[in-house]
Amino acid sequence: MKSELLLLNIASWLPRSRANGPGTRMVIWLQGCPFRCPSCQNPDYLQYQAKHIKTVDWVWEVYQQIPNLTGISFSGGEPFAQAVALAELAYRVRVHGGNVVCWSGYQLSQLQQNNIPGAAHLLDEIDLLVDGLFIKEKAANLPLRGSSNQRLHFLSERITPDDLITIPRQEWTLTPSKYMYTGFPS
Repeated sequence: MKSELLLLNIASWLPRSRANGPGTRMVIWLQGCPFRCPSCQNPDYLQYQAKHIKTVDWVWEVYQQIPNLTGISFSGGEPFAQAVALAELAYRVRVHGGNVVCWSGYQLSQLQQNNIPGAAHLLDEIDLLVDGLFIKEKAANLPLRGSSNQRLHFLSERITPDDLITIPRQEWTLTPSKYMYTGFPS
């Protein structure tokens, strides 16, 4: 598929974050999620409704203009609901030396069954997958996870467990247009 036709429905984004993966990274939260985890941290991102529709080319150009990024992180909503377009974006980030972190309510074994369009291609471009639904009763203070059932899958050698040691648990960002919290509540 031509990349100029690949669209992303973006709920929100942050040009620079240190709480959403190792190093300094761009974060994209996708709009729409098939899961309805009680106490979801991003309830406004659950509905399948048009928010900010952008081409992969547009997001890639924005990414390239931000200096000194380590990589990109995909969260949601559910990133695998937009796997085809995200796979192309992730491919570009990785070809240019960045790494990719992705959260999903699906478990890795479910994604590997390839019942979701584009899932196999997106998995090929992810360096660290955080899988599993958020379960309020299993809330935990773990790197990049909200509950103890969620697992870290290091899918390449670009990110290792040692890279997660210095990641802040929470982060507040002030921009001219908004005040934004990201990270994992204690």
